Amino acid sequence: MSDTPNDPAAAAAGQTPGQEPSEEEIRAYLGQLREAPVDQVLSEILSALLNAAQVKLGRRDGRLLIDLVGGLIEGSRAALDDEFTGQVDEAITQLRLAQVEAEGQVGGEEQPNDVDASVLAAGGSDAAGGGADTGAEQARSRLWTP
Repeated sequence: MSDTPNDPAAAAAGQTPGQEPSEEEIRAYLGQLREAPVDQVLSEILSALLNAAQVKLGRRDGRLLIDLVGGLIEGSRAALDDEFTGQVDEAITQLRLAQVEAEGQVGGEEQPNDVDASVLAAGGSDAAGGGADTGAEQARSRLWTP
């Protein structure tokens, strides 16, 4: 288990950061997770990734997180409520615009602990689109047109 302040397992088990949960608490958390509706699990994961992308704006890993959310929402759209997917689509659009603006402010400078540029060039579209894109679709996905 992680000792980060936002560890959902620790929060669900009533743990404070740095305190290891007991085996019983872990089993209780896993039981809650097992019983949770899939749309709730997906919503929490997507929300966490959107929050992380917002924090990472201007960095290459911010772009990676935004693309990841885009791929996940496309792959799970059928399992999610239309209102939620609309909100996520809007958030992705806003984050992409903010990302481009923030990248302009950073000016392409290397950021500490940022993802390597080759990760985005080689696999950005594959991560978001399942890997079956044609060359034209890959190029279009990298344009980031809202």
